[in-house]
Amino acid sequence: MFRKLLLLTVCYLCFTSANAQLIINEVLYDPSNTGLEGDANGDGVYDQVQDEFIEFVNISSADLDVSRYRIYDHDTITGLKTLRHTMGYNLILPPSGALVVFGGGTAIGTFGGALVEVDLGTLGLSLGNSGEKIFLADSSGNWIDSINTNALSNNPNESYTRDPDISGSFIQHGSVTPGKLFSPGTYINGSPFNTQTGISGIIKEKSSLIFPNPGNGEFQISSEIQGQTLRISNLFGQEILKIEHAGRNISMGNAPEGLYFIYAAESKKSQVFVLKH
Repeated sequence: MFRKLLLLTVCYLCFTSANAQLIINEVLYDPSNTGLEGDANGDGVYDQVQDEFIEFVNISSADLDVSRYRIYDHDTITGLKTLRHTMGYNLILPPSGALVVFGGGTAIGTFGGALVEVDLGTLGLSLGNSGEKIFLADSSGNWIDSINTNALSNNPNESYTRDPDISGSFIQHGSVTPGKLFSPGTYINGSPFNTQTGISGIIKEKSSLIFPNPGNGEFQISSEIQGQTLRISNLFGQEILKIEHAGRNISMGNAPEGLYFIYAAESKKSQVFVLKH
């Protein structure tokens, strides 16, 4: 009876906009500090801030542009809303595609082929264990989804996830899969949300700033961003190359194959490109 009452309470305290296409599906705000049990980002180190994460799922039947979506927390005592994370550029989620945002560190793993972002700030997502609501807003500032973690604040050392995924109420992860404390980027049972497209199908080009694309590491850039400061980062948000007063040609050196972002600081233009040796 207590569990049923708790589920009903959680259901009423979680708000989803009637036209929401991106929903919060799983939240880890209290990683376990027992050994590496709480190492959710898979980097081999437990960190209370860096291993926090929020998992989002595109529940629409079409590709969804989540570029510059924002995560806020709302202190229910002070009423203060604080911006915690702004998503990157050119982020397109396919139908049923998942996005996981970690508080920091290095995300190591496949995460079911989900798109992964890592917050680069020192405070990470700063998810509190009580007295807090987490809000998701789109790039225009419209509220999309939220969860009141105050209703879940029993310091569980594991995530809260919807059960069933996407449509259910939030319950502790271990109550569904004993011994498994979280499942970032996948269903509770570990299967991927979208089996048709991996990371390579999540992000689409919207401009022609760099070519050839794909390329083998030696690229040319468009005249519209030459002379600017260019920042190149991997899918985990880690900057691997910074070029000031960029010329026409750039080299990726010994960077591994994969997807990368190029961002021109002055014009704020960006594009995804593929490196293949």
